[in-house]
Order: sequence, then C-alpha cells, then structure tokens
Amino acid sequence: MFVPALLLAPLLCATAPGAPARVELVFGGDVIPHGEVQKVAQEHARTAPAEKAGEPPRSINNDGWDHVFGPITDVLRTADVAVVNLETPVTDNPKAVTRQLLFNAPSSMVRALAAAGVKLVSTGNNHARDQHLEGMLETLRHLDETGLRHVGTGASEEAAWEPVVMEVRGVRLGFLSFTRWLNGYSNPKDPAEAHVAYVPYPVQVAHRGVAVEQLVERVRMAAARCDVLIVLVHWGTEYAGQPSLEDKKVGRALIDAGAGAVIGGHPHVLQPLESYTTAEGRKGLIAYSLGNLVANQSRFYAYQPGKSDKQGDTRDSMLLRVSWVRREEGGAVELDDVSVLPVWIENNARTRKSKEARNIQPVLIDREVDAITERVSLLDTRPEPASRKEKAQAKKERAVLAQRLATHKLRRERILKMLPEGFEVASPELRRRVDSAESVAVQSAP
Repeated sequence: MFVPALLLAPLLCATAPGAPARVELVFGGDVIPHGEVQKVAQEHARTAPAEKAGEPPRSINNDGWDHVFGPITDVLRTADVAVVNLETPVTDNPKAVTRQLLFNAPSSMVRALAAAGVKLVSTGNNHARDQHLEGMLETLRHLDETGLRHVGTGASEEAAWEPVVMEVRGVRLGFLSFTRWLNGYSNPKDPAEAHVAYVPYPVQVAHRGVAVEQLVERVRMAAARCDVLIVLVHWGTEYAGQPSLEDKKVGRALIDAGAGAVIGGHPHVLQPLESYTTAEGRKGLIAYSLGNLVANQSRFYAYQPGKSDKQGDTRDSMLLRVSWVRREEGGAVELDDVSVLPVWIENNARTRKSKEARNIQPVLIDREVDAITERVSLLDTRPEPASRKEKAQAKKERAVLAQRLATHKLRRERILKMLPEGFEVASPELRRRVDSAESVAVQSAP
C-alpha cells in the first residue's frame, strides 16, 4: 500500500518546483559479478599502508572494482542521476555459495558503483534471492551504508514496492522497480518479511506477487507523487533480440498510467528503444532491454568477416542519456533529449598473452575507435622498420589494431539498429555539469 504523502523534510536551497528546470539521467544495464569479473577486480586491487600499526593495508580503489567501472565513470558522474541494475545480492559472507547462476558480490563493489557516480540501483530482479532473505537484507544494509538509493526489494512487502523519490534541480523524480522472474522462488507468506517487488508472468501466477492490473494502479499512484516516474523492470526472454507482445503491452500500459519512462533488463542483449505517445499527447520512452553493462558472457567471441556475429550480442551495451525539462514556471515536466553512448564490454579472455592479467571493462566504442585510429596514424608516421623482426612486430600490431577497429565499428552498427528514427548518438565529449546544493534527494516514507 502506498502512503499518499511524502515524508516532509526541509529542502534547503531547493529550486522552486514550478520554476524552469532541466534534469539529465543516465541508465546502464545489468551489472553481473561473474567469478571472472571478481577476479579482474582482485587482480587490479591496490592498497596503501595502514593508518594505524597492526591494521591491514587500506584499499585505495575499492578492492579493484574502480578499475572495472573506470572507462564509463566520467559519463556516470556527469549525469544528475545515474542508474544501473544490480543483478546480484551483496554480502560479505565468506561462506556464501556461488556458482554459474547463483550470484554474490562483495560490498566493495557497491562502494565502487557509488564512487563511479551511480546514484540509484534497481534490486528487483531474478537474482535478488540468490543469497536467501538474509542476503537480501544484508544487500540493503550495504547500499544504505554506501549512500546508494535502491528500489525493488525491501524488508517487507510494502517496503519492496515503495518508490524512491528524489528532488533534483527542481524536478521531483520517482523510481519504481519490479521483476517478472524470480528463478522459481516465491515471496514469503508473511508480508512483514523481506520481499521482492514481483509481477509474475502467467506461467508463474501461483507464486506470490501482484497482478498486472495491480501493477498499473501502483504506477498510477506513484506517478501522482512526482513530476516524472521512471519504472525499472526485469522482464523478457533471455537472449531474445525483440520484446514479446505481452511486454510491449505492459510497457505501454505503464506509460499510459503515468510513467515517463520504462527501462528494462534481463535478456542480456539489447532490445529496441521505443518512443511512445499517450492518447493525451504525452511523450514517453520504453527501453525494452539495455543488455549487460558488466558481465563475463561471450568471452571468446571474435569478429570474423562473413560469419554470424550474434555470439557477441551479450557484450553489446549502451548508456542511455535521457533528459526531462520544465520549460516555464508552472509548466509540466516533459521528455526532452534522448541519446545513447554505444558501449562494448571489453574482455581479453581470448586475446591475452600467457602472463597477461584478465580484463573485463565496459568501454565507450566511439572513444575506442578514436584511440585506435590515432594509434594507426602514429604508426604511419614512423620510419620503415629496418630489421625483419621489427617489420614482423609492426605488421602484427597493425593486424591487431585493424581487428579491433573492425570489431568496434561492427558492434557500433549493431547497437545503433536498436534506435528508432529521431534518436541521437551522444558525443563522447561530455558536457561539464556543476554539482549544486540545489540537488536534494528525499526518500519517501515507508
């Protein structure tokens, strides 16, 4: 049940809600701490001497997780609010059982997400219960300690469905999250126990969750409490390149009910973006799946001309930049710019040398293309190698660069096919944004 009024709190220096305003959000896909991703963090961990005698060394890069998110950190930080799907419990339990489809991440990972600029995570997904109810509660404690807002799970059924409301630059943003998959689990019978916001598909209707009709009403009520409501949903069929007709129907119904955007995940591949206009003329956005943002899937993929490139789809990603604007005092907040930054999950499982450390990172494709092109240009200005060995090394380097360049250009082309007409590709040259005391975040009352 929703509480109709927000928790009252002083908003010192806050911009008047009716004044002209503009707010920009960046959305990323699924963050999945596969075992190899955790090894990459461990191999890049850096420490400093302990501050006090007898204490262990201090991590200076969140146990190496800063490295994992490094290439996209500046994009996340330039947003007013950056959002990702946290596809894992977060516990520091050394006895936690993990395997291929049973996840857990250390608390240092969420600290790195916060340091990278993420402000809010969705925890409503099919892996929420991988470490049982105790793991769900510990996850929320770590997020709260880190200062990361979270939505989609809670210490009770009511808390799991409670939207997060933030006032940012004079715009009241709301976030609601739910999943349509729960890996065979059901919520507890007792609504006072830890819950996941769950809207099961018809095949799992016997599991404890809410019906689509109830979901639509919850969205309607949440939208009435803010200027813009963003619904984060975990749905769809894994590895399917297109949303189902049912998901399309639900996504559009949520926009009709008042959501400004529906941002999806779970298929592990990109699905199309959709511009949807309600009968009243209000514009909304549906991103059916943003794919993976950090994961170890398709690690052995290599681009080969003339062969299918579908295997690489789980490494295609994007950062979706969306802005909403109030153009005049007293006016409605409207969807404004929508643009994407094509992202590729770099993974050297196939190409690394015998003693080279594993590396998994999301990288901005346009930056990579520019860097490779510049490197090729530098090679062109070098004198012709004199020795046979140097010639062979130069030839090999050129071949590697040519392969990387062809891969990035192909993946970029495939990513941009997800954009409907009129959507833009964002420049990797980022706008400078000034942190302001006018940006105030308020969590609504449970």
